[in-house]
Amino acid sequence: MTSSGRRPKPLPPSAVKKIIDEALGDEGSYAEAMSMHSRFDHLERRIDFNDVLFGLKRPWEACKADGFDDENWQWRYKITTHDIDERVFTIVLRLDSLNKRFHVITRYPND
Repeated sequence: MTSSGRRPKPLPPSAVKKIIDEALGDEGSYAEAMSMHSRFDHLERRIDFNDVLFGLKRPWEACKADGFDDENWQWRYKITTHDIDERVFTIVLRLDSLNKRFHVITRYPND
């Protein structure tokens, strides 16, 4: 969580990618990286945690800020990427840029 006070500006996609790559390099840091919603709701979407990790590790199609989470004092980002079967899907996550962590809020297919 960033320090409270004045809201920081959202990061450019390259900075978001760099932080997520760093978090993914520290395998223990993303063990709890998915919300209960993203773990257990909408199983019909057929996008599991391995798909999310695969999609985050590969080059992304798009990344944009998706609003500020005042409760956690973090920006939300929408990341469009592919799963191992090349299906396009979107990941919505909160990014803790200070601690180099992320928290997946949800994920959904783009088809």
